[in-house]
Amino acid sequence: MTSLPRILILTPWVPYPPTGADQQDRFFGFKQMQKLGYQIHVIAKIHDFQNRKEIESAFQKEGIPLELMEHPKHPTSLFLKNVPRVLMSPALIDGAALEYADPAYEALVKRIIETFKPNVVWIEYTPLWPIMRIVNSMEIPCIMKSSLNEPANCRDENGWSVSSVMKSLPKYWGEKIAAKESDFLFGITPVEEQWYRSWGAKHTGTLPLRGLSQCFDKKTHTDKEILDVVFLSSNYNMGHNRDAYLFLVEKVIPLVRKNAPGKFRFHLTGKKFPERFQKYLADDVRAVGFVDDLGTFLSTMDIALCPWISGHGMQQKVFEPLCRSLPLITNKVAGYPFENGTEVLLGTSPEEFFAHLMTLRDASTRQRMADAASQKAWSLFSEEAVMQTVDRAVQQVLARKA
Repeated sequence: MTSLPRILILTPWVPYPPTGADQQDRFFGFKQMQKLGYQIHVIAKIHDFQNRKEIESAFQKEGIPLELMEHPKHPTSLFLKNVPRVLMSPALIDGAALEYADPAYEALVKRIIETFKPNVVWIEYTPLWPIMRIVNSMEIPCIMKSSLNEPANCRDENGWSVSSVMKSLPKYWGEKIAAKESDFLFGITPVEEQWYRSWGAKHTGTLPLRGLSQCFDKKTHTDKEILDVVFLSSNYNMGHNRDAYLFLVEKVIPLVRKNAPGKFRFHLTGKKFPERFQKYLADDVRAVGFVDDLGTFLSTMDIALCPWISGHGMQQKVFEPLCRSLPLITNKVAGYPFENGTEVLLGTSPEEFFAHLMTLRDASTRQRMADAASQKAWSLFSEEAVMQTVDRAVQQVLARKA
């Protein structure tokens, strides 16, 4: 590293406590920047349900300066105040972006820029593109980090309803602005990095979920009569988790019961388990809810079966098992270089998923695949690898600015 810059981080809502993949990604990302020697300052929104005192205490303990601003309670009034601006920039029809065209938020960002004097502004999530334009006008290098393909995910998460398709349209404009006008743009997967390049981004990279760096663990696989299979879900309010769950219980598990009865036991994690899903539970299918110590829990599992039916971005339920030495069965790996049959087992049909389960009955096969996957995951997701990726981007935009 050739310099120790000051980084102003703009992030949508404060990621604390870091219980989910999104919160872990951002919170551990802040700490990794500190380890690189950067001076950082964070500006974030705060929800009513979040504990301000607890959050401020935690950030103070970590030595991370933090400015909090409440989410607007009346988004309609914000829209009415910004009608002329929306007419000039129709991408602001996207309410997620309009929130960051709030004059009060803009004033806060400008004040912190004047006092902190950042060398680089790091923006988490593309809907913050309105504030990116202000940063650009102040001629400060700007790195934009995407969490996912916003318009495609908007449609997927809501089942391609008419309303979700309509809501997705202005998001395309916002994504194009973020791609073309940021100095550097991080996609969260190789597939999404290429998507942003197709939308005009010239300087890009791939930055995976930074919380994965905390997930590495080794496991020794042994012969067992009944294998424990985990399905990971953060919560069932999210469409992609519901789609994956239904694929598992309606398509895969019936094949298992018919062709290999008593050979597998399925464990379903995740909060807010819907009442209507209870009918699928049985002795061989158990809902365990939210797991406080996920690492310890996963050490008792033998296989991770995590369908990726819908949704975009980087779903931690797919990649965390690879870090924790669990053989994984899934649909895709979003362009990350995990080799099918060697480091992961990929399939699309229920029959392929069942065949992969039967392949993993053999303990030596599970061990071989888990070891290979963990080694590849370390090269991609370890803290050292991620920090090098971040620092290269920071140094690149500073060099171009100079």
